[in-house]
Amino acid sequence: MHPLLMFNPSEILECIIIKRINRFTVLVKAGDELIQAHLNNTGRLYGILEPGKRGLLMDINGAKLRHRLLGVYNGGEVILLDTSIQEKAFLRAVESGLIPWLSPCSLVKRNTRINQAVIDYLFKCGDATVFVELKSAVMDLNGYSGYPDAPTERGRRQIRVLSELASTGVKSIVVFVSSVPGTRGFKLYCGFDTEIGKVVQDAVAKGVLFKAVSISFNHSTYSVMLEDPDLTVDLWSMCEE
Repeated sequence: MHPLLMFNPSEILECIIIKRINRFTVLVKAGDELIQAHLNNTGRLYGILEPGKRGLLMDINGAKLRHRLLGVYNGGEVILLDTSIQEKAFLRAVESGLIPWLSPCSLVKRNTRINQAVIDYLFKCGDATVFVELKSAVMDLNGYSGYPDAPTERGRRQIRVLSELASTGVKSIVVFVSSVPGTRGFKLYCGFDTEIGKVVQDAVAKGVLFKAVSISFNHSTYSVMLEDPDLTVDLWSMCEE
């Protein structure tokens, strides 16, 4: 495994989840203090963000909130929920040449708007232009990572835009970032979004690639590690009608 990001231990704080206040805020208890912390993951997080579970906060010293929820314990390991950390780890892996199917690539632009959708990354890979959309896969499906855990009109729209690009010959990739410790692979889950399976099927037919990487949090070094740069991807077994 390769270290991608390092944290200062003094900036990480253990906590207990009290409740989710809204999509972007969670109430936790750290020691005797009740803290409202920023939640940088808009998924429903069933079975993950539950009252009584242990979590990790990181200092952000924001104007309104001083902490952000980094992740939540799943047994003795941490599921990293913070999508900004997932993004930083992915970019560091690409820049370090650790993602073989994105090498050699360099970042050209972030957040490119195309036809009413915003695509995360535009890379230059040799002579090729490559668009990449990242998706957070934190569902635990019996040892596999899953996405999505809620209806996602935005996600479907982004995949449709990538399908349009791919149909014109532009390389387009959806990357699922798994942070489920010890995951055996990724599975697309259609139980919460009955339309996404058809959207993905059309995207595959038009040439969109679907890839997955696995990252984890290392307790002893306070670092984010790259576990697997090319995780097995299953788009069909949990989306069959």
